Amino acid sequence: MPTKPFPNNHFPEGEGFLSTGGLVSILVSLMETGRPVAEVLVEGELSPFEHEALYKLLKKHFRLEQPAYSELLDETVGTRVNITFHHSYDRSFFADIFQEDWRGLKELFKQIRYRRGRLGAAFRLTFVDKKFQLVFSTGLLGDEELGSAMDQIGHLTGIVGQMMRPETMAEPLSQIETSYDRKTDRWQAFRGVGLADKKEYFFDESLFRWRSG
Repeated sequence: MPTKPFPNNHFPEGEGFLSTGGLVSILVSLMETGRPVAEVLVEGELSPFEHEALYKLLKKHFRLEQPAYSELLDETVGTRVNITFHHSYDRSFFADIFQEDWRGLKELFKQIRYRRGRLGAAFRLTFVDKKFQLVFSTGLLGDEELGSAMDQIGHLTGIVGQMMRPETMAEPLSQIETSYDRKTDRWQAFRGVGLADKKEYFFDESLFRWRSG
């Protein structure tokens, strides 16, 4: 005898059945499990609006706690926002995870910078995977410069992937950091630290390989 469906799609609750709230919690948990983790540390302050806007934007794509705050020791900048993405720096991060909201993050950063007046704001974005971590540090930039820096981060995955090929380095690197140069309008001065020897390396663009020094 075929079983009858529950009337009006109302599922029974009680022993042997999940409550509607419990089912929703499980579904949310499963969705969250498939998302990468992000962390936010703000040196200085964000306004309540900026805090909420940043949290909501990132929460759409990442497992995320509320942004943490610490004292800003650098008097040359109004605020520094540090975001760590526990995901490899590759095309899928932008095409599949962030999608159009990378532009939204760029616009929010520009608003934060503008509201700090002459002191401005700096941003530090870190990508962490099993092999190494890659850090983009903006320093203090103008509105157009910050927009260009963020756009370039979204399009450098191919060249950075080539830079990290085994044949370009004498020693695997554990951390790489780059800074944005206002004069040339590009990310440059890629620096790294050796995984085993802890030596400092820099990327020689003319040779297209990492050198110690």
